[in-house]
Amino acid sequence: MKKTSIILFLLFQIALGIDISNITKHCNKGNMTACSILGDMYYVADNVPQDYAKAQKFWRKACHAREMNACYNLGVLYQEGQGVSQDYKQSLDLYTQACNVDHAAACLNLGYLYMGGLGVEKDEKKARDLYIKSCDGKKAEGCYSLGNLYFYGKGGDRDYEKAADLYAKACEYGHDDACDNLGVMYAKGEGIAKDYDKAREFFTKVCADNRAGACYNLGILFDYGYGVEQSYPEAIRLYTKACDMHHIKACYSLGIMYNKGDGVNIDYPKALGLYLKSCNMGHSNACYNIGAMYYDGMGVRRDTQVAGDYFSKACKFGDKKSCDMR
Repeated sequence: MKKTSIILFLLFQIALGIDISNITKHCNKGNMTACSILGDMYYVADNVPQDYAKAQKFWRKACHAREMNACYNLGVLYQEGQGVSQDYKQSLDLYTQACNVDHAAACLNLGYLYMGGLGVEKDEKKARDLYIKSCDGKKAEGCYSLGNLYFYGKGGDRDYEKAADLYAKACEYGHDDACDNLGVMYAKGEGIAKDYDKAREFFTKVCADNRAGACYNLGILFDYGYGVEQSYPEAIRLYTKACDMHHIKACYSLGIMYNKGDGVNIDYPKALGLYLKSCNMGHSNACYNIGAMYYDGMGVRRDTQVAGDYFSKACKFGDKKSCDMR
């Protein structure tokens, strides 16, 4: 009870923006939570200049006394190479120490290391087990990452139903990408019954948070009339919003609409600009369409050399028909 009171007092001090001398005093007297908080303050520059070396010093002191938030944060420093030489092995050891006492964020980051083979031999099954532990600790990113493994069949069997359940859990915890993925699964009927209304609900929610993928997916529903009355103007609005956030497919889809005149007057220069934006991000069909426009002289002066350059680019990005057009 006494420790809880001290922690609340320290957090209250930080919230008021009070000088850190009292927190430092508690740290010097052996309160490791205070030392951990000091590390946090120096890391994020909260009422003190940012100083990774001091953050490391206080976190290391607290970690040695088994203050697990400090061990986790110290692991992040070594993983990112902030104020120290990047050292995945050090991160691995620190995350393991914290994860062993159910620190959800540490289990998540430890899973990332095993998933990527960073500082340890790659082990997708181990990563899955660690994501389970993180998700059980109500870490949204842990549930989302676990859902991805089930969706793609990594570290074990593919299971769309489990993936949907995990995305739903992560979405409840406020994870926008999980909400978007769940919307896609409802739209396609993967692991759950197809339900465009629910898909639209999730896409709308996440698009409002300015997530490009959700705005694009919502645009598809209106573009093709999936579960809604078809509305090209609404599709254009949503594709535009997503394209402005550099969503490669949204820029391409918007280019198609200006090229074909779906809901707008045909505008070849506008279509070309959108294809260029998408092509520069690696969209093969967008590169092909630019090549076709130059080859046919559609909205531009006919130029077979420029057309060939874009066909070559499309071929490089995997568009097989372009390979024969060079």
